[in-house]
Amino acid sequence: MIASLRRIRRMVETQTAYRLWQLETLARLGANPHGIAWRQLDEGAIALLARRLPGPTHNRVIGLRADLVAQIEPLLAWYAEAGIKPTFETISAYDDPTLTGELVRRGYYQSGFQVVLAAAPVLPRQDAVANAIEAVDSGRQLAAFLEVYGWPGGGASAADLNAAWSAGLRAKGVSLYLRRSQARPAAAAVLFVRDGIGYCAPAAGVAATEGGGLDAALLVRRIADARGAGVEWLLTEADLLGARRTGLTRMGFEAAYIRARWTSL
Repeated sequence: MIASLRRIRRMVETQTAYRLWQLETLARLGANPHGIAWRQLDEGAIALLARRLPGPTHNRVIGLRADLVAQIEPLLAWYAEAGIKPTFETISAYDDPTLTGELVRRGYYQSGFQVVLAAAPVLPRQDAVANAIEAVDSGRQLAAFLEVYGWPGGGASAADLNAAWSAGLRAKGVSLYLRRSQARPAAAAVLFVRDGIGYCAPAAGVAATEGGGLDAALLVRRIADARGAGVEWLLTEADLLGARRTGLTRMGFEAAYIRARWTSL
């Protein structure tokens, strides 16, 4: 697809808002057991930090652009104080030699790529399979969702987890989904809607690993709900050369931009 910079900006801002919602929900657990913190650089860029959750998922800078190069130095100092080496993420639409040169100068290299794909929320032919998907709207369903989703509880009780998520779900635009197999929770997924853009985070759970990580039933249900909510474009992501991308392409998704992951040498 050919996406304008304005549309790409809206897409990036939606994904950034989703990450912020995740952090706020994690931080709401008791006394913030994961040491969650963040710095929002603007609507399309955010730095995530989790002192007690190692790895790049919660310790990275998302949406870095050339006009934010001056933020790299204070961000590195912020992460160093927590004993963390962050990952930086840039996107192809904002490619700039100044930004690339600065990251290389600081010892970072491109260690991986993901493609962000977009499609109008048009239901594919297999929309009937989405009928078996449950929209999470009760405490019992939420408990089952959390069992599958693998949310890092940090020792929090089931009651604390439910309270944190329930509070987070009151935020506009967040919907949770659950798929069962033989009456047991098998896969879970999230739909996040903001400013006419819907973001489908990759599904979690054993069933979601089938077909290269593409759970078609969960995705079709989210496409249907996004369409009902008046969403203009629906986003999701996949490894650049992975099987999930192939499945998404067959369902009508097209590449909008590439996200590069920068890791410290």
